[in-house]
Amino acid sequence: MMDISPQINAKTLVPAAYMGVWQRTLLESPAGNDDSSLVLWMQTQQYHIDLRIPATRAGVRAVQAIEEYTEKELLLLANQQGFAGVTHVKSDICQWQREIDFQPVTGVRDIGKMLFNDYDTLIESGVDEPYLEIWKRLERSLQPCSFKIISDKSHQDLKTPAYLMRSGNYVAYARPRQVSLPKAYSLMNAIQTHQPEREQLLDWLDFEISFGVIVDEHHWQIKYSTLPFKENLLVQL
Repeated sequence: MMDISPQINAKTLVPAAYMGVWQRTLLESPAGNDDSSLVLWMQTQQYHIDLRIPATRAGVRAVQAIEEYTEKELLLLANQQGFAGVTHVKSDICQWQREIDFQPVTGVRDIGKMLFNDYDTLIESGVDEPYLEIWKRLERSLQPCSFKIISDKSHQDLKTPAYLMRSGNYVAYARPRQVSLPKAYSLMNAIQTHQPEREQLLDWLDFEISFGVIVDEHHWQIKYSTLPFKENLLVQL
């Protein structure tokens, strides 16, 4: 895999207090509370990767490739969220500039007011929308910290840039789909509106965000992924 990473700009580094891997323990919003979704956020000096898997995805079977999922299972995958990009922090305001997004682009800012309750507990409240999220930093998730953009391949064997990050004992990876999504409030909304054929739906869902752990000097193991069939795989660093 070829490293095509951008240069780090010292002027836009996030404060060290934000770095590491954070797991959300609670979301409170007008739509209700959520303490069952798996939500992970890795933050390096500038870039982030975020993964959000709802508990409802538990109905997806273990398969070998995305093409093996049933239509019902593909719809369960469509409810996932995840994104990657650059993080900007000014005072107690944090904004996540999404460069790639599992869900359709809506134009809504991802921006929150941040309060450190203690060194490893972060409370985020909405700036543009009312919500509250509680984040806990995972142990052994600080150093070493690295980020690079690599050249990888999609399920159709097409080359595409992908993000690869490490923070402590954890690794995060994000590879976008090869096609553009139609404008929609959500991916599920796009599916319901446009009713894509199966091959097009597979292209829409071929977006990988994976989180895992270092297992040895040369490999990491995927623990959670938007492509569940990749979970537990060993991947070369």
